[in-house]
Amino acid sequence: MDINRFTQKSQEALQSAQTLAVRLGHVEVDGEHLLSALLEQEGGLVPRLVSRLDLEPAALSRAVREELQRRPAVSGPGAEPGRVFVTQRFSRLLVRAEEEAKRLKDDYISVEHLLLALVEEGEQTASGRILRQYTLNRDRLLHVLTQVRGHQRVASADPEATYEALEKYGRDLVGEARKGKL
Repeated sequence: MDINRFTQKSQEALQSAQTLAVRLGHVEVDGEHLLSALLEQEGGLVPRLVSRLDLEPAALSRAVREELQRRPAVSGPGAEPGRVFVTQRFSRLLVRAEEEAKRLKDDYISVEHLLLALVEEGEQTASGRILRQYTLNRDRLLHVLTQVRGHQRVASADPEATYEALEKYGRDLVGEARKGKL
């Protein structure tokens, strides 16, 4: 898998997942680490998508963190600090994310592809159960993703910056006039 095919935000999320695993004393980085990193990504697309689904990203993040706290941690003289391994499941998630990118005809693997891969796991995994508990499923996610990104393709390493450009950088003059603010 070529890391250069991942967007900047997805590369940041992968790095954050690894850092989180190290910080928690886990020997493996797994899907829950990635989900936590995606949900807590500053200026990231995933928290915006979750908010648009009328869900609270912080609550979802807390549920994932609680799950991570239940995992065994390694510390002491026998532990190799900073060394974590990638689980087979994590590798499969990355492959699934790449398949999602191809399915959506995108050139790069972005955070939404990673989230779709996590959603597709279903209830066999802790993150799948948490996402299901919060009613975050593929159909709802694709619906809100279409609202945010429109019919744009991920054709650059920083596509998240172009999503919702009008809302970020424009002014709704009609809305302001209706409110008497002009």
